[in-house]
Amino acid sequence: MELTAPPQRWTARPTCPRSAPVLAAVLLAGLLSACATQPVPTPQASIAPSPATPALPLPSPAPTLVAAGPATTGTVSWYKPGPYLHRTCTGDRFTGEAMTAASHSIPLGTRVRVALLDDANRSIVVKVDDCMPRNHRILDLSEGAAEELGIMNAGIARVSVTPVMLVDSR
Repeated sequence: MELTAPPQRWTARPTCPRSAPVLAAVLLAGLLSACATQPVPTPQASIAPSPATPALPLPSPAPTLVAAGPATTGTVSWYKPGPYLHRTCTGDRFTGEAMTAASHSIPLGTRVRVALLDDANRSIVVKVDDCMPRNHRILDLSEGAAEELGIMNAGIARVSVTPVMLVDSR
């Protein structure tokens, strides 16, 4: 009988490349530096507004027109100057589309409410910016004002004229 030695088993011994210690040191330094800083807090968006501040600013109330004198009843007509350049008594250029009027008794610059006597729901506000000769009418309306009031076809109408002023309702 022959004695034989048991077969040798070869086990592979792990070999370490020369760069492995350097790589391990770099990874360890990176991990340690990440732990050394505090996280930067990010601001959180508020979902609900604070109850002390309103969500939207309140709109300012619109100025209102109030009567600034007694009403006068009479007849109005409308006028359209010829093709020549027409200046009003205030020095402004006359434009037929503007909501203006001419008067012989109401002071220039006064705003008046003109309401039809036949239809109380139809009224306009015009600015007196022109003068006219003394006659049997209270006002001569511009073409735009007459159209808005609905007297273009008739040419004249019985109205109530009331001076008004803007009042700030704040």
